[in-house]
Amino acid sequence: MLNKQADRSVRLPLRSEMTPRLLTAASFVREGAVVADVGTDHAYLPIYLLSAGIARSAIASDINQGPLSRAEANIRRFGLADHIALRLTPGLEGIETFAPTDILICGMGGELIASILEAAEFVRDPQTRLILQPMTSTRELRLWLAENGFVVTEERFAAEKEKLYVVMCASYCGVPYALTDADSYAGCGSDQPLFGEWLRRQIVSLQKQVNGLAKAGREDPRLNALVASLQERLDAYERSLS
Repeated sequence: MLNKQADRSVRLPLRSEMTPRLLTAASFVREGAVVADVGTDHAYLPIYLLSAGIARSAIASDINQGPLSRAEANIRRFGLADHIALRLTPGLEGIETFAPTDILICGMGGELIASILEAAEFVRDPQTRLILQPMTSTRELRLWLAENGFVVTEERFAAEKEKLYVVMCASYCGVPYALTDADSYAGCGSDQPLFGEWLRRQIVSLQKQVNGLAKAGREDPRLNALVASLQERLDAYERSLS
């Protein structure tokens, strides 16, 4: 029987493999969820979620046999073969039959995540929770979600060494909406401790583009306005902390 009272941070298996990025993604999963972990690799997330008694079952999928074999070995090592199914499949293809309630897509580029969601009509269900952690193209993913009627309800950040990751929690609302340039870069994590650092990094990256244009004797008013808008948000965030 799974231990529903397990201490999620100390007593569970895989505590060394469950990095801040993965733990942040796991923190969005609802109690009693049927989890789909797309691009599972070692299956650390579903193993953790089942061991903690958070999820009641899981489907772990990958497009390549190598990662899926590693996942199978780990699942058997922790005695969870009866609770975690495995599928060799691209994206969410064929996953609908498992009726997942919470879908994790982590460690991929934002544009690839968007293409996986685009191909899976069944995710357009307000009751389905999407937990998305893009490695790149975060802005592009936010824009795709908005244009396709998915609302991002919360964002949390995870710091690992020199990198800062954002994890999004989203669901389908059916009504497309527009994001401003500043919204697409900043996101909606203004209540999070690392939001200021996230904004600073966006500003630094964009300022490099401004400086590059200036060296070439050019100027982009839209880009200048974007940097100014993000700086205003950062200033407001820092004032809120004082």
